[in-house]
Amino acid sequence: MRKLAVLILAVAALAAGATLAAGSATAAGAATHHTRIAIVRPVHADGRPVAGYTVTREHVAGFTCLEASPVAVDRGIDFCGFSATYTMACWRSKDHTALCLRDPWTKQLVRIRYRGQFARPAAPPHPVPQALRLMNGNRCWVRDGGAWGTVTGHPSWVGAYGCELGDVYGRGDGIAESMQPWRVHLVVNAGGPDQRITDHRVGKAIFVGTAV
Repeated sequence: MRKLAVLILAVAALAAGATLAAGSATAAGAATHHTRIAIVRPVHADGRPVAGYTVTREHVAGFTCLEASPVAVDRGIDFCGFSATYTMACWRSKDHTALCLRDPWTKQLVRIRYRGQFARPAAPPHPVPQALRLMNGNRCWVRDGGAWGTVTGHPSWVGAYGCELGDVYGRGDGIAESMQPWRVHLVVNAGGPDQRITDHRVGKAIFVGTAV
């Protein structure tokens, strides 16, 4: 009887292990079928950079911070400067300067002295990601103005994200968020004779917030 009991316990343990393994595989499979949302928080509410971030000082004439950042999930983050400065997420800091995050994949900030007041509006009701990583590993950064080509066959599409390979085009912010994972149209050589359009799943979307 003792041997039978031990055998039953061993079989039960194997079954439980198999169930846990199956559950882990199911969870991993589910993760690949959803876009992961991340929020980076590089600056504290009092304007101090978070530990681990480096700060480089720049001078930009006429630099202003007058409106909410489109990539922010918290109030008080501004869209500053010009398209050329690519300073879409900035926080008010010391000595009339702003700390700005250009690339959420890095831990680097720029410090720029701003002119006039630093607006501290509420976050937009529907922020857009500052950066995306597609399921194939291709990384993309949100567009900040500039002249982009027109996609042949899709004159209503606009450029939304510039990627390591190609660009994301579409209507609005270019992201189809009504499905999981999110989808985008990736265009290579927009408007050219060798234009290529492919559909891709979004693995990760990065927004910006403020640290406590």
